[in-house]
Amino acid sequence: MILVNAVQFETWGGNTKHVQLLHPESTQSQRRFETTIITGQNGSHKSTLLKQLVSDLTLLKSPLDGGGAAAQRSPTQVICISGSLADRFPQKELPGGARTSFDVPNYTYFGQRIYSNLLSKKAPVETMLSFALSPSRSERYSWEFYSEAHRYAGIELSVEYSLNLRVDKRNELGDLLNAVKAKTPKSDSDRASARSLPHVSYNVAQWLLKEFSEDDFFALQKLVTHGKRRIDLTIDSSGPRCEAVDPNVLRLGLLTDLIGLSDATVVGALSKTKFSMFELSSGEYHMLTTILGLGFGLEDAAVVLIDEPENNLHPQWQRALMAAVFDACGRVLEAGHLIVSTHSPLIVGAALEGSTIVDMTTEEPHLSIVNYGASSDELLLTQFGVGSSRNRVVVDTVQRAVYLIERGNFNHSEFELLIPKLAAIRDALTVDDPMIEVINALLDEEAV
Repeated sequence: MILVNAVQFETWGGNTKHVQLLHPESTQSQRRFETTIITGQNGSHKSTLLKQLVSDLTLLKSPLDGGGAAAQRSPTQVICISGSLADRFPQKELPGGARTSFDVPNYTYFGQRIYSNLLSKKAPVETMLSFALSPSRSERYSWEFYSEAHRYAGIELSVEYSLNLRVDKRNELGDLLNAVKAKTPKSDSDRASARSLPHVSYNVAQWLLKEFSEDDFFALQKLVTHGKRRIDLTIDSSGPRCEAVDPNVLRLGLLTDLIGLSDATVVGALSKTKFSMFELSSGEYHMLTTILGLGFGLEDAAVVLIDEPENNLHPQWQRALMAAVFDACGRVLEAGHLIVSTHSPLIVGAALEGSTIVDMTTEEPHLSIVNYGASSDELLLTQFGVGSSRNRVVVDTVQRAVYLIERGNFNHSEFELLIPKLAAIRDALTVDDPMIEVINALLDEEAV
């Protein structure tokens, strides 16, 4: 099984931090993948941890003592999914066009950030298509994730994609196949070479030569030099259809940056009206692209990193998204590790039993294991330190203490066990919460 046992990284202050990512009891799970949920306040280095994991897994750095992120010595598929516009996942391309060391075929980023500081809503859809158009993914259109993603977005299963040839590149392209073969490690950092077509790194070029046939390269060459600039592609539950060229050739065009997405037309499930996919609400768009991206992108052995999946999602959808993620991982992964960074107790509460929770709020990260049935109210208190007088756990704990005191059981062992819980609840409440006075009275009674 592909497991990330631990990670070591340098904090902003220059200190080295070592974080275990698996609880000792978590490996007793019968599942083919493990889950780690990382929580902590802003500034607790969650994003830095995720970035280091990508570096360790894609660049194959030296393994940590006792087994670290790079303990797997062959390239592992790493899929990074961002719910935030300010994630710190590594980018594959620099603003000047040079390729970074992260432009490797086993690293995939599903997010809207490009060139580190720009945003593109089309980017995650293009990335999704680069997997969905593969012949190896043809059977997945009948899987549940495909219909689920469209249902949450409120759209019908058929989507019309408009793809464009990169207009300014039509006359720049020479012999495509030889251009890919000519890529060298040096060309990745050379700006002049980086600007030459196709826009791929040496590592990706080597993968493309194995992934696609010579006929695929020749078909793309013909399409780019002699075809129409607009290409129509329809995708529904039966798969992709394109009259101009085989969908796998379009996939090669997307991967070489010779073809780009112009628009995607969807149909409202209720209104039956057509509109652009990019007019969906942020929550609908996030559900659609995340579920489709993971469903089509996953291979049978992978590490999946998700940063703040709760962004733009109301509580019910947070749970639904995690259910879809677990379903996809359970169906595809033969060996893997899902690692999620979150601020949401609902995301933690949706975790499968036996998952590891890493709380990075304190200097020394605290590991615990998910017990089945833990409520969001319990997690708000125990994992996030947040409480209110409307929190069910707060109410139940205080009511039990009142019940014991009313019967004069001040020295009862059960009441004594409640004392630290009451103090912790008081510390978690806001300063103006009326429940504080009630708890103070209970603790004062105990002190009498």
